[in-house]
Amino acid sequence: MKKRRKKSKAACPAVREVERVQSGIDGLDKLIEGGFVKDSTIMVRGGTGTGKTLFCLQYLYNGVAKYDEAGVYLSFSESESIVCQHAARFGWDLKKLNNRDKFVVARYEPHEVANIMAQGGGTIRDIVEELDAKRLVVDSLTAYEMVFESKYKANESILAFFDLLRKWDTTTLVTSEHPVTPYNESDGRLGFLTDGLLNLYHMRNNSCRTRALEVVKMRDTFHDENVNNFMITKKGLKIGRRLSHVGRKR
Repeated sequence: MKKRRKKSKAACPAVREVERVQSGIDGLDKLIEGGFVKDSTIMVRGGTGTGKTLFCLQYLYNGVAKYDEAGVYLSFSESESIVCQHAARFGWDLKKLNNRDKFVVARYEPHEVANIMAQGGGTIRDIVEELDAKRLVVDSLTAYEMVFESKYKANESILAFFDLLRKWDTTTLVTSEHPVTPYNESDGRLGFLTDGLLNLYHMRNNSCRTRALEVVKMRDTFHDENVNNFMITKKGLKIGRRLSHVGRKR
């Protein structure tokens, strides 16, 4: 009679439910199983005028207004007054959130951030901890990587940057100024360093343009694989239906 095999003590641990952070952007969260993976880093990539900054500002505004989660906007180019001006056109009162200690615009030169990150986060870490921020935006990664003399050094520093972000328990959006279309593959050099990648398109179709969004990758997520209509309305952003006339690039 055969002896029964003892169960291995090294069995795989039970799978835990993925904790998610809702963007609150109309139509987006249903494409990514309810939201971004908590503490992940997501790249929002697209050319000039595709809506990257507005996308990130609404993510931060919704965090406070809808989910009571403080946010930090780390800018390498625009001042606090300009950022608040952009948001005000959509009814997002960032100054009010600032007065409630729920939102901060932190303006740095890219080389300053490189030095701060080399020292473990410094003043940026202090701002995040003081606010107990759960949401962070870095605008833009393209400006940051230009500080370095080689692609290798830039990637090395960005990887270290992302490691720090994860230790801060923030769900972070980083923007990248990189023109992309659904019709051609991109080199994706920075995209592979992140947990998720969203492409924003502003495509010309004869005499008019169409905005679109595509979820290229999203860690631990069964995500939508279509190119979807992306609208900028007076109340903010809205993700619509699949654009059937846009060819798939895969």
